[in-house]
Amino acid sequence: MLAIIIVNYKSEKRTIDFVNNELTKVTTPHVTVIVNNEATESSNFELQQGLNATIVYDINEKLKTDKKCFVIPHFENLGFAKGNNLGAKFVVNNFKPEFLLFTNNDIQFNQNNIVERLIDRIEKIPDAAIIGPKIIGLEGELQSPEPYLPFFYRFLWMYWLTPFLSKKRKTKIFKLDYSKNAKEGFHYKIMGSFFIAKTNDYFKCGMMDSNTFLFAEEVILSERLKKINKKAYYYPDVSVIHTHGETISAHIKSKNILLNQYKSLSYYYSKYKGINRFSVFLGRISVMLYWFLNKMIKK
Repeated sequence: MLAIIIVNYKSEKRTIDFVNNELTKVTTPHVTVIVNNEATESSNFELQQGLNATIVYDINEKLKTDKKCFVIPHFENLGFAKGNNLGAKFVVNNFKPEFLLFTNNDIQFNQNNIVERLIDRIEKIPDAAIIGPKIIGLEGELQSPEPYLPFFYRFLWMYWLTPFLSKKRKTKIFKLDYSKNAKEGFHYKIMGSFFIAKTNDYFKCGMMDSNTFLFAEEVILSERLKKINKKAYYYPDVSVIHTHGETISAHIKSKNILLNQYKSLSYYYSKYKGINRFSVFLGRISVMLYWFLNKMIKK
């Protein structure tokens, strides 16, 4: 059995359309769980009516229902990691699924049997705990997978050297063509917008790190999987389309996106990769200065 988990944040119509139009293509027996972040009575009602769903206020309650779609309201914005973990705990408590599909609501299926093919592939790979497809942006760019990027490489060189380099040079130095050339197999990071996890491995490694709010969830999950001798697997024979960033940019200003990204990534580098506080401080100064100068130039 499969459980599909979606974190909704003020995008009820998009979530309803995604479940009713895209997830109906999933033939594997499944239940769908929507974690409704910063929920209101009206948003809960809209999701409930649009999806014929059951509202669940207590995730530990044993349900007696034949319905296959559930809405878990939370009246604060838990963020991505906490929201997904909440949904995972609920389905394990009630349904014991073998696999978990974590997906954004801005994914479009462009092939048949996408979920079924991913499950079939990961079942044959004992060392793989999670598997992701080729994820394609609206302009044809590939969004997954990615290699490990050292701290200063990401926060100093990429911000300050990029404007002065040719496209060819940038691609070579910063591995911007990594996703384009990636082959099937194990990779450090696969995109969190659409991936399948073996339920036992997901819980055994500690799930996503709830100390992050938005960003860095994938790389932290990769680090946690290392501790149980498991890895992330990329399967490019399967692909989906991702309208990346629409939900984020609709509700968070660009400066806050940058700060949230840096906060999560600096936490990842500090806790999981041993980067010291002084380096983290320099990185923050670099990011903020970069944002300020770009803002002044645009004016």
